[in-house]
Amino acid sequence: MKITTNQYAQALFEATAEKSQKEISHIIINFVKALAKNSQLKLKTDIIKKFQEIYNREKAIIEVEIISRDETSENLRKYLIEYISNKYSVKKVVLKTKLDKSIKGGIIIKIGNEIIDGSVKHQFIELKKILEK
Repeated sequence: MKITTNQYAQALFEATAEKSQKEISHIIINFVKALAKNSQLKLKTDIIKKFQEIYNREKAIIEVEIISRDETSENLRKYLIEYISNKYSVKKVVLKTKLDKSIKGGIIIKIGNEIIDGSVKHQFIELKKILEK
């Protein structure tokens, strides 16, 4: 029977839950040995990604990417963390920022598969659609 990356990730999450750092290190070493024994080391990147998804879901953590032309202010970052925490009912928001000089103004927010485009370009496109009606 072939074990999927989801099954490996779920097993690793369950095995490491509520364990000390020393215990987790030992579990990971044995986990990697088991992957090698089953010729499944090529799945490690996908397993890590799925493990992170499971961990974040179980711990009520959400990762958010903010794309803007310039660095975002501390006030905006605090506002976004509070807004996203409330909207998605999570305990922790991890903001990752990415600078993109092609954005003329505003920000683009990516939360999982959801994109909130608050860029100036997108706002002009939306305004144009309204005016064309």
